[in-house]
Amino acid sequence: MLLLPLLALLPWAQEAPASLAYPSLRPERLAVDMQFLASDELGGRATGSFGAQVAAEFIASRFRAFGLQGGNRGQFFQSFPASIRRLDQERCGLKLFDAGGELLQSWQAGESFLPHPGAPLGRVRAPVAFAGYALTSPEMEYDDFGLLDLEGKVALILRWEPQANQRNSRFHGRRFLPQSQLAKKIRACRERGAVAVLVADAPGLLERFHSPGAPYWPAFSRMFNQLIPLVQAQLDPKELADTNFTAAQVADQLYIQLQVSGPLGTDLPVFFISRPVLERLFRTAERSPSEWVADVDLAEAGRSFELPASVELQAALQTPGKWGRNVVAVLPGSVKPDEFIVIGAHFDHVGHNEAGTIWNGADDNASGVVGLLALAEAFAGRDQAPERSLMFVAFSGEEYGLLGSAWFLQDPPVPWTSIAAMVNLDMIGRSRNRRLHVVGTRSSPMLRSLVERHAEDLALDLDFESEEFFDRSDQAPFYYAGIPVVFFNTDEHPDYHRPTDTWLKIDYQSQSRILILAHRLIRSLADLKQAPPFEDGYNRLRPVFQREARLRVQWPISFEQRLDF
Repeated sequence: MLLLPLLALLPWAQEAPASLAYPSLRPERLAVDMQFLASDELGGRATGSFGAQVAAEFIASRFRAFGLQGGNRGQFFQSFPASIRRLDQERCGLKLFDAGGELLQSWQAGESFLPHPGAPLGRVRAPVAFAGYALTSPEMEYDDFGLLDLEGKVALILRWEPQANQRNSRFHGRRFLPQSQLAKKIRACRERGAVAVLVADAPGLLERFHSPGAPYWPAFSRMFNQLIPLVQAQLDPKELADTNFTAAQVADQLYIQLQVSGPLGTDLPVFFISRPVLERLFRTAERSPSEWVADVDLAEAGRSFELPASVELQAALQTPGKWGRNVVAVLPGSVKPDEFIVIGAHFDHVGHNEAGTIWNGADDNASGVVGLLALAEAFAGRDQAPERSLMFVAFSGEEYGLLGSAWFLQDPPVPWTSIAAMVNLDMIGRSRNRRLHVVGTRSSPMLRSLVERHAEDLALDLDFESEEFFDRSDQAPFYYAGIPVVFFNTDEHPDYHRPTDTWLKIDYQSQSRILILAHRLIRSLADLKQAPPFEDGYNRLRPVFQREARLRVQWPISFEQRLDF
């Protein structure tokens, strides 16, 4: 019975010397946590399952033992809905009142208005102020806010930017400015005191009169009921069975992934509204949105104003059928404690079936979580903490469509702007010939050179061009939030998403070398004088008006239904 474990020790004879300085990075230490996380007792760690709860408690207990602090507002856990979110339509509504508080008109959720799925829901009643496109661009000599007072008000804003459909637009033609991203517009409104945001299509750009957002809510989506037949037609039944998913589960995962694909990172409720609702709001001030847009296009300056009206917004969800939990811990920085390097790895896998077959998920992704714990222990055990804080996050819900990482950004423990970089570990235990895929380095000019320098003595074969992995793990939502990312991965193999992905097949020696590289990189990022500048090196964040763009979700979403602009 001891033969296989002893054979597994043989590769450790050529251990990387650098790991000796950090005992937690040694191969034999990695194997201990691996054997627990990938054990049958955890039942495959499916999100929301008992095994996943045990894994989360185990990870949190290790973080506590290292002396780390709870990273989610002092707590170690961050819960999130892990099933399709459905609106409670009885508790959704939009009401318009005049300056004296008299009800002028009310609307139900649907064609007139819908909540943005990447923002919190709730109830708000406040005066309304129109903030134009919510853009400030000194280089373009354009400012929508000016002296507008948004304190305690609902901000009414337009999507995109002036002249977005014109090739000769002063705003770089039809390619959008970074400030045109919806998350940045919401942030600008929040900084000026807004309590909620109403978002409408800019008149004159699209001949559409209903509210955006319908594809993201089952009650209003034309695609939702077609998903299961579509999955059944596209995927072989044996392939589904081998990966422990049914067609209905895959359909649910696709839809959940769509719903969480556009987090805004805000605490403000955000609602899409239709053209008729926009026009009705303008009429309270005896104005026309089309005329306003035409005037702005001619004058090349924003002209925002307060409306003599208030609105009441309300939206709520039905109770989710399943919950997941991220585990979040922080090692405070010694110089810049309010800036963070996020180190992440997902701990969920695909569970087990009724016949008792268990998908243990050793490489996918107990290997990454083992690495996360090893790095946390290595950094926590040093006398001198890095200059920036390190935030260690064990994500759940990755196999359901990056749910945990998307929720982390939708309800962020710290502002997006305080996250200097994100390093993700996913499937780092099955390197072939010490090959390592390093994905995301084009998100900042300095990342590739840092990785190459820190890997010089580790005998790793680095591949920086495996872009096919870009959207398939938890670094992707961070990139779309404008945060530099690095993703370490040792590639797929015949045991990927199969019950045969067990701890006995892990190459602990190569895993140790990868973690040494990760440790060096994280330390460098944490100690940089200036945070690494983000660069859209994968050309995904500045779309051209009405041109199909590369998105994280594999869905036929039209340009006007995007959540990020």
